Amino acid sequence: MVAFLFPGQGSHEVGMGRELFSLPQGREVLAVAAELGWNKAVPELSAAELSQTSVVQPAIFLVEWAAFLVAQGLRKPEAVAGHSLGEFAALAAAEVLDWPTAFSLVIQRGRLMEEAARTKPGGMLALLGLPLSEAESLAKEAGCFVANLNSPEQVVLAGDLSALAKAEELAAGRGARVIRLNVAGAFHSPFMAEAAQRFANLLEDVTFRPPKTTFVSSATGQVETDPQRIKEILQKQMASPVRWVQTLETLVALGVEEAWEIGPGQVLTKLGRRTTPRIRFRALTEVFACLREG
Repeated sequence: MVAFLFPGQGSHEVGMGRELFSLPQGREVLAVAAELGWNKAVPELSAAELSQTSVVQPAIFLVEWAAFLVAQGLRKPEAVAGHSLGEFAALAAAEVLDWPTAFSLVIQRGRLMEEAARTKPGGMLALLGLPLSEAESLAKEAGCFVANLNSPEQVVLAGDLSALAKAEELAAGRGARVIRLNVAGAFHSPFMAEAAQRFANLLEDVTFRPPKTTFVSSATGQVETDPQRIKEILQKQMASPVRWVQTLETLVALGVEEAWEIGPGQVLTKLGRRTTPRIRFRALTEVFACLREG
């Protein structure tokens, strides 16, 4: 059983998707995106442009969708899941949303999150080497929030910059390693509550369909089948923690033996290998190697 995993913000890099967008599937994706008002050549985006949430989120989605179209020509997935932003590509892959609708929502999501980050500045950092219970205790003491449960030994915190500085101090005292993340705000925390409400209003008139492929939500870590419930989860998603460890545990329980990371980079592949030996994780570069080998 194979699952397709779609990464979120932070997986991007300058030049991403160059090979994908040279293929017919990729050219078609960019053509449709242009019809929807997106006229940026993703591989040509600069580091400065990719530092903008309103730019990087749609760009990542387009890479993921082009990658999905190529990858499904090799193997159709039996399950899909997405980390934060990646959930939109996963929902499109499961046909809960058609992909142009999902892409249009991502454009709005990126804009709302960027505005929220300007209104209420903050950031995110990864704690490495602390179990969840200690990370939660540290977050509470520092005055920040648990945003992502990425692996058994990687928890991401979100909050204002002073709280994150306090978290760094506490982490150093407990022998943990800290990495500041290259994001523009305190995502997946109460800092995004107003943006989440505005996004919820946008979703009210959007039709969600039952998944045609098993869909595991990273907001709940569970299989979700009811379209209305999926909509409600997505309405709250940007202000709620990402439960990636639980998502992988659910995929293991479903019988998934192999997972392909459908997007730029190897973030989910590395996290997966640190979380469970029961799934073989493959990055997009490995998928391309299979394509070349025929």
